[in-house]
Amino acid sequence: MLTTYEERVPERIRKLAYDLGRRLAEEGFIVITGGNGGLMKDVAKGVSDVGGIVIGILSHELARVPEGHPYHNPYLTVRILAEMSYEGRSSIVVASSDVVIVLAGGCGTLVEVAMAYSMGRPIVVLEGSGLLADRLRRMFPDGYLDHRHIVKLEFVRSVDEAIAAVKRILRQGAGQG
Repeated sequence: MLTTYEERVPERIRKLAYDLGRRLAEEGFIVITGGNGGLMKDVAKGVSDVGGIVIGILSHELARVPEGHPYHNPYLTVRILAEMSYEGRSSIVVASSDVVIVLAGGCGTLVEVAMAYSMGRPIVVLEGSGLLADRLRRMFPDGYLDHRHIVKLEFVRSVDEAIAAVKRILRQGAGQG
């Protein structure tokens, strides 16, 4: 028997995703996601509930899911139909982001982390959210994905720490330009 997303993902992690979206929106950030259901739907709901802007870059598979489908995300402010695969869509998500935040995640998130690293995008990892986010420190103990030391992963343990890290990163970046 197949289980639903709600049955597979602990409520604590779903709340963490919702709180992250809400707090990003409260700080005035525009949130960009791959737009699908799951945790990104929880993030988008958090953004939407406080009147923020959340953009979904939808792969060709997600662009076609009907309302009511588990992958449909009704909380997106803007839906961009990328007409690309998940990986192609991910390159747009990462390239359009000032900071990438890792929350849980699987192989698609790992691809996005590698893209962000190669593009020099800052990466904030919310440990304690499960899956990839809880493995990255073990995989890359010095915080770098390879010998080039392009971007050092920043590990945080709470939504508050993630927001503080994003604000600090953006402040530092503003002073460099």
